[in-house]
Amino acid sequence: MELSLRLDKKIAIVTGSAMGIGKAMAQGLASVGATVVIADIAEDIAQKTAAEIISDGGKAAAYKLDVTDSEQYKNFVDSVVERFGRIDILVNNAGLNRRNLCINMPEEDWKTIIDVNLTGVWIGCKTVAPVMIAQGRGKIINTCSIMGYVSLPELTGYSASKGGILQLTKALALELADYNIQVNSVAPAYILTELTQKLKDNKEMYADLIGRTPMKRFGTVEEIAGPVVFLASELSNFMTGHTMPVDGGWLAW
Repeated sequence: MELSLRLDKKIAIVTGSAMGIGKAMAQGLASVGATVVIADIAEDIAQKTAAEIISDGGKAAAYKLDVTDSEQYKNFVDSVVERFGRIDILVNNAGLNRRNLCINMPEEDWKTIIDVNLTGVWIGCKTVAPVMIAQGRGKIINTCSIMGYVSLPELTGYSASKGGILQLTKALALELADYNIQVNSVAPAYILTELTQKLKDNKEMYADLIGRTPMKRFGTVEEIAGPVVFLASELSNFMTGHTMPVDGGWLAW
């Protein structure tokens, strides 16, 4: 038996990968041989991330992408296929959050969260899946969240969007199984990034979150990148329709 995590000659799109968790996912995929397409609405930062991966010996390219724009998404996929000839891996990671109580949340904020976090994933899958069907194989990995299972106050929009991803992952796995395309998700708890540092700096909030986490800390970006590499590799070929919690034990309570 010979098992391998290597992704040599594979083309991987990672949305929302200019920084944070998405950047780590892209770096992780590049570290095992994949050519990574950094797709992000922040084009300048995406270019810097791609350059950093290349400087570290990996292969990468950067594209501007608004995941909520289906026409732009199609043009982007066409460009990637024209340049690289195929798409083997799609990581739907682009997302955002706007904390607020439901009774105080502007409708526009709700729509923005759902559009980016859920509809953007649907558009990505709808656009890339035909390429993978024609190839006879592919891996789709969605970024869910433990907030797709549980929730906290001020997270109605975010939790609804991530719960939607959990179910979308299952439905798409069933639709694409006949084409040798596996669809799975990762569901992180709180991961330390530039955006979550402010939560750690808030002593009261951090104490509450750590109290809910058996491992008593936030995760690192490397610890979410690892499961993504696994799901992108041949080691996960008999897994589909699942969401993998990466949560320091949060859901074990």
